[in-house]
Amino acid sequence: MVVTKLARVYAKALIDLAKEQNSVDVIKIDMDLISSTLAASRDLRVMLKSPIVRADKKKAILLEIFQGKISDLSGRFLGIVVGHSRESSLAEMCEAYQVMFLEFKGIEKVTVTTAYQLSEKELAEVIKRAESLSGKKVQLEEKIDQSIIGGMILRVKDQRFNGSIAHQLKSLKREFRANHYIKEF
Repeated sequence: MVVTKLARVYAKALIDLAKEQNSVDVIKIDMDLISSTLAASRDLRVMLKSPIVRADKKKAILLEIFQGKISDLSGRFLGIVVGHSRESSLAEMCEAYQVMFLEFKGIEKVTVTTAYQLSEKELAEVIKRAESLSGKKVQLEEKIDQSIIGGMILRVKDQRFNGSIAHQLKSLKREFRANHYIKEF
């Protein structure tokens, strides 16, 4: 999901307020709940984006869904978002908050893509290498993509380390094409 500038502005305001109230962790849990609820309910996403449904109805629905499940600060945040007609960006705001939360905690999000499920020992080694590359504690997201054939692709910050067999085969193919080898052999 692409996080817009608008979403980052709202998330920044929320995390700043959460820092003041020492409730950064509580708000993170709330944002996770809101995000997962939005991801699970297509009807809720459609309703929030609908220009036909009035803002007061949207606010009432959101507060009814999350009543007693989220903190007062998160509830007021939802009210402000709906009050300013920004509810269609709510999922992006949750994601932006999650990114800022990790940054606040000094944790770097790292993605490893492999062709198969890594063992605990292999995961520990990947985490160790990623921490040495980023200089921070890491939160590892593991993806499985059999199209890479073997090896792994590691994303740390804005860097991508591609050690997949598929990438190596593509590199060899480009090299052979550039060197004009004799096809008859």
